[in-house]
Amino acid sequence: MIKRMMKKVSFPLIPTLLLLAGFGLAAACLLIFAELSEEVLEKESFGFDPVIIDAVRSYSSPSMDRIMLFFTEIGSKLALGILVAVGMLWLWIKHKNSWGILFFLIAVGGGGLLNLILKDAFQRKRPDTDPIVEALGFSFPSGHAMGSLIYYGFLGYLVVRSKRKAGIKTLWGFLFGAVILLIGISRIYLGVHYPSDVIAGYAAGLVWLLLCVAALEVVYFYKRRNHRDSAQTGKLPTITDK
Repeated sequence: MIKRMMKKVSFPLIPTLLLLAGFGLAAACLLIFAELSEEVLEKESFGFDPVIIDAVRSYSSPSMDRIMLFFTEIGSKLALGILVAVGMLWLWIKHKNSWGILFFLIAVGGGGLLNLILKDAFQRKRPDTDPIVEALGFSFPSGHAMGSLIYYGFLGYLVVRSKRKAGIKTLWGFLFGAVILLIGISRIYLGVHYPSDVIAGYAAGLVWLLLCVAALEVVYFYKRRNHRDSAQTGKLPTITDK
């Protein structure tokens, strides 16, 4: 019944709904980031920061230290740089997806540059509550949280776009989501970020990710349309230099 109703609609319903949902999610993330950044600029503290820090660090133990160090490492710049190179190689060998490779690089690389700009703009000092590891630079927003959301979020997008079964897509989505969450928690546990830093990193990262995904979808849309037009006319599309 639902399929029959969708066929009667004169415009692409599902892509439109997804687009609206994406705009709504991006707007919500921008609002969250704006609220947090305003307080940071005014040098105000967040009441939930010490509560969450105490809750997370209450599980402190040598074994938990090793677990959190592992997750913080797979969200580091070095690890993400290596993983991006591997991901781009996989996209080329497996799918010959040049546009996917380009936007993968733009998403992660551009997100890293954006994080540096934001850190320099807000210049928030890191927590001084007995950090387990040493971290350099400013604190807001968290680069690990932002970078991991962009990288693993883009991988999740590629999985959702693939032809895998729904159950496999759900499993990978859950796995990527868990990794992103644990990387953010590890930064709080290790004492190098406030929870508000992590939340801001997720918010900024999601906005940037959605922008990159939307731009890539536009490219795919025009490629499909050009291919369809060429198939209808029986001619290959020509490329002219101007």
